[in-house]
Amino acid sequence: MRISADVVVQRTNQSGGINGHPLQVEYVDPQGDATQATNLATQVAQQDNVDVLAGGINSPECLGVEGLAEQLQLVYVSMDGCASDVFTSQQCNKYSFRVYPAGQQTSEPIVTYDVATFGPQWGILYPDYALGQSTLKTIQAALQEHGGTLAVQIAIPFGEPNVTPYVTRVPTDGSIQVLEVAETGTDLARVMTVIQQFGINQKTTIVTALGKESFGGVYPDALNGAVISGARPSDGIPNNADDAAFMQDWLAMARGPDASITSPLGGVDHVTPGNGNGYNAYMSLTALVLAMRQANFTGKADTDKLIDAFANLKVQQGHDIPDGDLIMNPTDHQGKVTYYLLRINGQSEDILQTFPAESLPEIGTCNVNTSA
Repeated sequence: MRISADVVVQRTNQSGGINGHPLQVEYVDPQGDATQATNLATQVAQQDNVDVLAGGINSPECLGVEGLAEQLQLVYVSMDGCASDVFTSQQCNKYSFRVYPAGQQTSEPIVTYDVATFGPQWGILYPDYALGQSTLKTIQAALQEHGGTLAVQIAIPFGEPNVTPYVTRVPTDGSIQVLEVAETGTDLARVMTVIQQFGINQKTTIVTALGKESFGGVYPDALNGAVISGARPSDGIPNNADDAAFMQDWLAMARGPDASITSPLGGVDHVTPGNGNGYNAYMSLTALVLAMRQANFTGKADTDKLIDAFANLKVQQGHDIPDGDLIMNPTDHQGKVTYYLLRINGQSEDILQTFPAESLPEIGTCNVNTSA
């Protein structure tokens, strides 16, 4: 997220800033703590006098800041993570935006393809907090609609260091054909290690969401053949000049000014924006910048103009959003982008299916109260 934010700042200021004014960012790190997230968001809003809020990673962080944004009357855009559908399907508000798709927007098309291709009997390993519980509901609903069954449901406590007792409950007798692994970050890496140790990946198709960036830039053998999804392949789309330019700028930032923070991402030799995390953050802040420019935004006095521009934003694939179109929904402030279903092949990813932005379903029926 930090590298992507720095790329957006650099690109924005090199192309004239926000209507002639340079974009500046105040960075704070809540370290995944929801209380710290709201405390720090309050601090930068009231003490540093920022004009907009962006960020958060875990769903509790983002949902907390979303409610705070309404109190502070500041525009807030989640940059990545915060994949709980609650953010826009139930808790949507005038000030908050999510650009990248989540919930049934992604599960519906992906489950449709996977059930037809790999089989209808599924199991799921999921983190036992807002994101995982949301994923469980959306996968269950999509399977039910398309003739599948979620026969095995295994909740893993968030941050649990010993995942073996949970993973070994996954049946390997052929009773399930697909195992959805809804873990993220270091939890995902731990789970995949145990999956490989017990040969579960040889008995069932693994379906998960995150790319190389979650594994230090190098896929473990356990993920060879696994099916993933995201807004781009980890290494970009072949023969896409706009994506190549984005990748060049992103890697230059990661291997230059931001090299000191790349260790958890595999270091400068393996760092990648990935198919989700880095690119979602880049898209989210770029969309915010484009909305600011359309609104002639000069500061928080123009918040209502920014909200209107952001809510109605449409961006065609190009230099700004390199891997597909972006469409915001003014009703719930949820975005749609071109989405990809991918199969891991060694250290590369083969595109199995492309879902155009306009083909993704709505996330729910939440309606922003614009008079609030």
